Amino acid sequence: MRVSLSPEPSVQQFSLPLVTMHSEAYNVIKDDINKGFKTLTQPMEISKFGVFDVLTALVGVGMFYFDVISDILVAYYMYDDEATHEWFLATVLLLVIPLIVVNGFSLYWYWFDERVCEHDGMCPRTPKVPVALWFFRILGHLMLHASILRTIDLLYYGIKSIKGSSLAPKEEPQTEDQYKTEDAANGYADPPPAHNHRHDGLYYQKLWIHAERDAANVDLMSSLVQDAPQLILQIYIMANTIPEQSLQGEISTTMMMQLLSVGASLVAMAFSVGSFTKATRLAEPSMGNLSAAGLMVLSLAHFCCIGPQVLCFSLFATKYLVIFFIVVSCHWLAASILILFTLICCPNPIRMNATFTHDMRQGPCHRIDDVFFSAVFGLILLYTFVDVGGKKPKIQGAIYHFLRIVEECCMIAFWYLQTEGHFWYQWLPLVIVSTFFLLSIAFSAIFFYCVHPDRKRTPSVA
Repeated sequence: MRVSLSPEPSVQQFSLPLVTMHSEAYNVIKDDINKGFKTLTQPMEISKFGVFDVLTALVGVGMFYFDVISDILVAYYMYDDEATHEWFLATVLLLVIPLIVVNGFSLYWYWFDERVCEHDGMCPRTPKVPVALWFFRILGHLMLHASILRTIDLLYYGIKSIKGSSLAPKEEPQTEDQYKTEDAANGYADPPPAHNHRHDGLYYQKLWIHAERDAANVDLMSSLVQDAPQLILQIYIMANTIPEQSLQGEISTTMMMQLLSVGASLVAMAFSVGSFTKATRLAEPSMGNLSAAGLMVLSLAHFCCIGPQVLCFSLFATKYLVIFFIVVSCHWLAASILILFTLICCPNPIRMNATFTHDMRQGPCHRIDDVFFSAVFGLILLYTFVDVGGKKPKIQGAIYHFLRIVEECCMIAFWYLQTEGHFWYQWLPLVIVSTFFLLSIAFSAIFFYCVHPDRKRTPSVA
């Protein structure tokens, strides 16, 4: 009697399903990675408020508070530290005075937007707000919270642009001709029905884009006008106190707070420049919008550019204080004149409309506004390059960075020649400046060749 036994399953029969499962899992993971990378590097949709805008706004708020609180802690510990007590007043003044200036600009811009702007200018006229809200704005600016108020406006108008809110601003009755004029200014070929006037997303979209630029301008001014001088002062103080603490073999609490403040200020400065670029590109449809990866890489490039510049300023000031003020004053004056010359004589209309939040042809001060704004942006050009709307920005940027490198090399070389000995705190700045210089080139190359929003487009804007 024969008994037939079924053949045992081979190893190949088991391995084929396993290989298939592994292959499918690999393809799923690969697709997810590609989608994630595409999401990070894909420019955000033009003129559409989204999660990316909310996140950048909230990150900006967090950096503002972290930066200010770290500076307050530095001042607090300085007051009780005998080695740094004499710098307490200077630290407080460099924290408060720049914030007062920035909040003054912000409050003036609120008034300008509501009273002076026109629909056919560079800025849309914002709706008139009640007296109670004006009281809240003034109170917020007196508390030096301009950045927070601007962020609230940004989020408010951004959400309205998505919802097409029914809570449109109440205005006096207008005639049919007035409706047609304002609808044409808002971009309509035919006016919408009267009951739907100002309830559409396009109106709030324009207000959101303008609020985004205002917030970016305020953050940029706040970080670079307040943080940069504070950075130079704190590094200057540390350069004078490190040798003594190094001999004692300990680091004081004050210095730990100073290092925290320096790091927070550098991150805030770099992120504010990246956010400013994002906002200006958002304001001009002909320019591609930044992606999440683009904003991060651009911020890193500015971080590596600002860091060594501030370090060289501080170290040079420890040995040549009078010459330092002369060099910085000449640098600031030359940068301010260059910006003013660009505004008046050779502007790039597309970039100019995207960069400046307010119509230069209007306002009670006219060119005086431009002079003050050029002076503020001249301070920004002390530390990093920002395209303010001139022609050939790439050539301007290349010349700026070449001169910056020459300036940094001269300052660090003259400082090192005046040092005595070869301690770690004397050769470490040479390593930091060289490393940051190479990193700034690397991040700039990654930005322009990998994540720049216009890299795959026909270059219509320089």
